This record gives sequence, structure tokens and C-alpha cells, in this order.
Amino acid sequence: MIQLYDLPNLAITIILCVVFLILWLTLMLLAETIYQRMYRGFSAVFFFVVIINYLFFQMCLKEDYHIDFQVVAIYIVLMLIFDIVIIYKGNRYRKENFTVISVKQGLDAMSEGICFYTVDGLPQFVNKSMSDISIELTGKSIDDAVDFWNRLIKGNVAEGCEIVSSTEEMVIARTEKRVCAFSNRTMEAGDELKEMVMVDITSEYETFRELIAKKEALELQQARLREYNRNVTKATIEKELLTAKINIHDELGEILLAAKRYLTKGDIERKTITELWLKNLKLLGAENDNGEFDEYEEIYKAASDIGMNIVLDGELPQEEPAKTVVASALHENLTNTFRHAGGNTIYVKIRKEGFKTIVVFTNNGHPPEDTIVERGGLLSLRKIVEDAGFKMSIETDGGFALKLVL
Repeated sequence: MIQLYDLPNLAITIILCVVFLILWLTLMLLAETIYQRMYRGFSAVFFFVVIINYLFFQMCLKEDYHIDFQVVAIYIVLMLIFDIVIIYKGNRYRKENFTVISVKQGLDAMSEGICFYTVDGLPQFVNKSMSDISIELTGKSIDDAVDFWNRLIKGNVAEGCEIVSSTEEMVIARTEKRVCAFSNRTMEAGDELKEMVMVDITSEYETFRELIAKKEALELQQARLREYNRNVTKATIEKELLTAKINIHDELGEILLAAKRYLTKGDIERKTITELWLKNLKLLGAENDNGEFDEYEEIYKAASDIGMNIVLDGELPQEEPAKTVVASALHENLTNTFRHAGGNTIYVKIRKEGFKTIVVFTNNGHPPEDTIVERGGLLSLRKIVEDAGFKMSIETDGGFALKLVL
């Protein structure tokens, strides 16, 4: 039998190194088995194997024991088989069971960052995502969680990064690669711990910026549309006023012809001529344009000049284009009541219904005898109302009523 120390020195050294590595590997496997709590009851047997490995290694170091080389070779083969079996069993156990290592691996695989730390800032657990974002923002991993959080709140971050917003509970930070939201809270888990969580909100942040840009563009477009509506409304009103003046002047021409016939032939009553003159002269006086004016005041003045009353129930709209639309409707009702219905009072009732304003115009004149066909002033008023984005309707049950929905 060949003894171990009969071999060359180089071979002895190599064999002793292999025996030591087997001892070290077995010891590491024992530590993992205990730490992972694998195969309960097996740890005691495993510990006994480690003791045997240690004693055998000590025997190999001393030449006095005269250990045969064949015994050492058999020992090495058996222990390698034993360790390979343990490694295989350990991998299989980790795949089939929930272990401490699997928890760590799972947390490291998360895209969200997690950091548990004591109130003094000592990290108890930091996963890979939190460590990576810390390096991006500060240039180093988290070694003091309280200091890291304070740096975020104060905006003390690396060049190329910025703090979008920060409070004591929430911080939004932007790096060159992404945008992240950090939250910090105290949790109870045995001893008092604090939890810091990071969530990647890059896509949500970009969507938010796009919405802000679209909102600004929409507000600008709406402002232009409101200005356009005001211009259209103003132009329509001016056109309607011009049409009204032309009609008045045409009627004035007819009165002049009637007066001539009265003077030459006397086939028209003088009272009729006088009433026509007074009616049109009052309307002409109400048409005076003094430049800048308040629409409501001018209508009230015109009504007073021709002996008309306006009874108001509620508050007239003061914002454009609602003010212009209501003033146009009031002017049209005033004219129609004076000319066609024979009344002297306009009733305006205004009420709120949620986001809508309802304005109803009635009068004390004669109710319409026939179905009302919208033409002339009423047709122009509908165009003004609908161009401003509002609604208009006419009811004749129980008398004339014009309704606006703003």
C-alpha cells in the first residue's frame, strides 16, 4: 500500500489542497442548509459529516498517522459525491420551496425600489432597483437612508438630475434615464422601521406633460374661438341693427307718402298719420349710437324712450358671449312687443340649473294668432345664439315665450 507521504511533495500538496477545499465546501453547504432551514433534522447529520471532514484533514496534515493514499482517494471521491448530491438537493429545494434567498431574489428582480431602515438611517434591506437609482441620483449606494432622503428633499442630486417636486412624504425625481416617485413612511415590524419605496413613473410623467401641452393648446384654441364668436356676434348684431334702421327708414318713406296723400286727397285719417310718425320717431331716437356703451343700459334707455318696461327676475349675465346674446334677445323681444304684440312690458326670468343658465322672455302683449315663422329679427337672433354655442326655443302655449339655454 502506498502511503500519502511516500508521494512526491507536489502531489502531497495538491491532495491536501483538495481535502481542504472539500472541507470548506461542505462547511458552506452546512451553513446554507441551516440558513435556509432545508430538510429539518438533516442539519445534525450534516454537522457530524463536517466534523469528520475536519478530523480527516487534520490527520492528513500529520505524517505520523501513516494514511494510505488509497484511503485518501476513496475519501475524496465519496465526499465529492456527497457534496454534489447536497448541491443538487439544495437547488431543487430552492425551486420548490419558499426560502429566504428566494425572497431576496424576488425583491431584487422587482422594478420598484425598496429600502427598509432604522430611524437612525441604518439600512436593513436595500434591493437592486433602489441601489441603482441611488447611484444615478447621488453617485453611490445607500449607506445612510435618512441622509439619502434629506438629499432628495433638498434637491442635492447629481448633475443632470433634478427634483421635480418634493414634500415630507413624496419626492418626484428625474434622472437622465427615467422619472421616479419616492415615498417614505414609518412601519411597525417588531422594532420600529421605516420604509422607502421608489416607483418608475416615466411613462405616466410623459403622458402628464403631453396632457399639459394639449391643455395649453386647447385653452389657446378656445380663447381664439371665443374671440371669433364675439366678432361674429358683433358683426351679426351690427347687420341686424342696420336692417332694422333700413326698415324704419322704409316705413318713414311710406309715412311721408301717406302724409302727402292726406294733404292732397285727404283719404287717410290724421290720427293714423300722427301715430305712425310718433312711433317711428321714437324708434329712430332709440337707435342713436354713442360709441362705447353698455348693451343693457342702452336697451333700458331705448325701452324708456318708447314707453316700455322691463321686469327682471334674476341677474343678467355679464360675461361674454352670454351678455351679447341676452342683450340681442332682449332687443328683439322689445321690438316685437312694441311693434306686433301691442304690449308695454317685457318679463325676463333668469335661473341657474347646474352649469346652465336659463333665460325666459315673455310679455304682456297679445298672444300670437298664427304659428310663428322665424324670419327677420328672430332668424338673425337664432344665428347669434347658435354661433355662440347656446340654444334657443320659442313657445306659444298661453302666450309668446322665448327661451335661451346658456
